[in-house]
Amino acid sequence: MPDPTTPDSPRDEAFHIPDDIAAALSAYAAVEQLTPGAAICAILGEYLRAKGYLRSGPPAQS
Repeated sequence: MPDPTTPDSPRDEAFHIPDDIAAALSAYAAVEQLTPGAAICAILGEYLRAKGYLRSGPPAQS
């Protein structure tokens, strides 16, 4: 029986990040010393602030 937590094909993923975007994300995460998930959240938060959907500042980093 296949493992349900492992995607069988790219279509089973929630979305696909192109290789060049993934490389840039990895570089950003390394420079900022963030996990890939935290890097995605940081970028998305900045984007939403720039678009006016978020008004608060970024969360304090510990």
